[in-house]
This record gives sequence, C-alpha cells and structure tokens, in this order.
Amino acid sequence: MAKGWRGLLEEESEHQWLAMGGFLVFILLGAVLIQGTSSLPGVDYRTEGLSEMDGRVLDIAFGDSDTYTAMVLADQGPILYHQNEKGDVNDLGAEYPDLLELSFMTQLHDGSVALSPQNNTLDIINFEEDIPQHTEINLEFQGQDFDVLDLAEQKAGDSYRWLMITDEGQSSSLRGFGPIGTSSQDLTTGATLTAATVSPNIISWEMIESLGNGDWVAVGSMVNPFDSKDDSPATPPKHPVIGFISWTNGPTSPMLTFTEELDNGEIHSLIRLDNGSLLAAGTESSIHIAKDGTTTTVDVASVSAVLDDKGSVWFFGSKGSTSVIRFSEGIPETMPLAQPLPLTVEVSSVSSDIVYAYGLNDAGEPVTYSIDTLASGSIESGRGFLNLMFVAASTVVMGVMFWTAFKRMQENQ
Repeated sequence: MAKGWRGLLEEESEHQWLAMGGFLVFILLGAVLIQGTSSLPGVDYRTEGLSEMDGRVLDIAFGDSDTYTAMVLADQGPILYHQNEKGDVNDLGAEYPDLLELSFMTQLHDGSVALSPQNNTLDIINFEEDIPQHTEINLEFQGQDFDVLDLAEQKAGDSYRWLMITDEGQSSSLRGFGPIGTSSQDLTTGATLTAATVSPNIISWEMIESLGNGDWVAVGSMVNPFDSKDDSPATPPKHPVIGFISWTNGPTSPMLTFTEELDNGEIHSLIRLDNGSLLAAGTESSIHIAKDGTTTTVDVASVSAVLDDKGSVWFFGSKGSTSVIRFSEGIPETMPLAQPLPLTVEVSSVSSDIVYAYGLNDAGEPVTYSIDTLASGSIESGRGFLNLMFVAASTVVMGVMFWTAFKRMQENQ
C-alpha cells in the first residue's frame, strides 16, 4: 500500500489531486463509521437480581475484591447477607426483628457496615474475619426513644464522628455521636450521644452526608402550606430541602445553620465526590454543593445515581431512556444507549469499574443492568477500534506524503 501511494504521489502534479481526494473520502468515511458506533459499549443485561441470591435488590454496598453486603427481597422473604472474596455467603440479619424496617446501610471507613435494626440501636458489622463480627451499640439518652434513619461518618484527627438523622416520633431530628475509635475494642469508648436538634415539623430529613471539618449536609422534603394559592391546604405540596449543619463533638447538639428549599422533584441520592464536595441527585435536577457550602444547579434529572471508581457520577433515567449521563469534573456528558433502558432502576452501585443498576422489568421481575466504565473508547469497542484504525491509516498516508516530499527536496538540491 505504501509503495502504491508513493508511486501515485511521484506522478505529475495534475495527479496529486487524486491522492488528496482519496484521503478526504477516507476521512469522511471514518467520521461516518465512528459516529455510527457512538452508542455506549460495555453494556450487559441479565434477567436476575444477584446471581448468588436472586431477588429484588433493595440495597447493596460493594467492598474490596468484589465482596458485597446486600439486602434482597427473595421468594422466601427479605434476606440480609454478605459475600466474601472466597464466595462464601453469610446471613447477617437472622436475628433482626424486621429486615424491611432497615432504613439505611452505611459503609464506614474500614469497610464495615452500620445498620439500625431497632430503636436506640446501631449494629456495626465488621468483615475482616471469615465470619462477620457484630458490635451492637446502645444509644440511650435520658430514656428517650428514637429510630435512626441515616448515618454519616466524618474523620476527626485520629478518630471519627457520626451524625445521625433520627425519628423522634413527632419530628425528624439530628443527633451526633463520637468520638469513634478505629478498632472494635475502643469503638465507642468515651463516645457521647448528643441531645436531639429538633427540626420544624414541616421538614422530614432522609439522608445525611459529611462535607468535612465539622460541616454536614442533610436532604429531605419540606411541606409548605402557604406555597401556592392553587394547592389545597389539606394536601400541601412537598418540596426538596437541603440543610446545612455544623457539629464537631458532643455534648453540644448539632446546629442547623441554613436550609435551602428547591422548587420541585425529589432528591434520591446524596453522593460525596472525590474532592470532598457533594452532589444531591434529584428527579427534576441535581445540586452540586461545594465544600464552602455554595450550591450550583446541575440540569440533570434521574431516578438513581452512583459514583464510579474514577470519580465520575452516572445518572440513570426512567425506564425507556435512550441515554445515561456521566458527570465528570463538573461537566455532564450524554452517553447514548444502543437500546432503551429496559428496567425501572431502584438501586445502583459500583464494583471494580462496573456500574450496576438493579430494578424491575415490565413483568415485575428483578433484573440487573451493568456498564463497564472502561469500555468506552477502548480498542475493544467498535468506536475505539475504528479510532485506532483511523489513526493508523492516517499515520501511514501522511508518513508516505512527507517521505516523498523529503525525497523530492533532496533530488532538487
């Protein structure tokens, strides 16, 4: 091929246009082929929840070496279990009074998982041994009875602190607990539980996350009976609300310093990004929360969102969506799908560069949708292979042209 091009280029100047025209056709053809393979590669769809314990996945947290802890609603009822790196499955919730009442599953800094199986109780499950170890923490404060709805962790020097959303019966509240040790022996030695910071009755907190340095963010919903004259006072509308909280250590209660109400929709995910900022993903739009508390609206709607191992957030839309959104370095990118999204996504998570979405198909059966985050642009994908071939062919053509021009210059000297 190289000799053919060289011979063609050594013809009289009136034949040079043929080489340039052929190269132009090659460029246009390559562009058409690359555009035709622009749909997201590395996508897989299987008609089951989890292969090890098929069922409707209600919550899942992956650890190292593809280990995970999952809450699954199977045919025989709800199951909470852990699969270790050997593939062994351990039942974690056999002694829990009601698995379906578990409102959160927070993965802590050491890979352990925090749950609240009943009122005034936390259960910390450690997976360092072959058999998971449970550490039960009794949260007593002046005989008050409350349920823990969510928990976030924040590093504080050589220890950690936890901030919890609690249900106090008549309102949702905030309680701090710490300092928390780094080993199971001194996990709660010297830790203090604070009194509740009671929020207004019109606010219901649902999720909480650390913003760092004693700052926290909670999200939930807010009922405003005076929001619109068109709405019935008996059924006032709910709006998403973001709360900014300040708390370092007890016994001082957390302080709700500021709230920001959004117009509509629902916040379904509160994600801590690699730079320490937060992203509140919602059904109508998303909000980026900088470390200084500054908020910026991100025009991306979704039903589920997850952070991958490279620091990008993946947004899944409703069933039938023709694309997913990847949010990387503050820029949303639309990733077209070869086929519309075939499931209603309920839970999403990440393990070893694979984004997993679990949900239900049209028949109400549990299914799994996965995306290999490394496939996009790789030579194993159609677009990546065409890119490689386009670059290689262009290099050969341009190399022959420059070599011929160099030889001509030498001959003319």
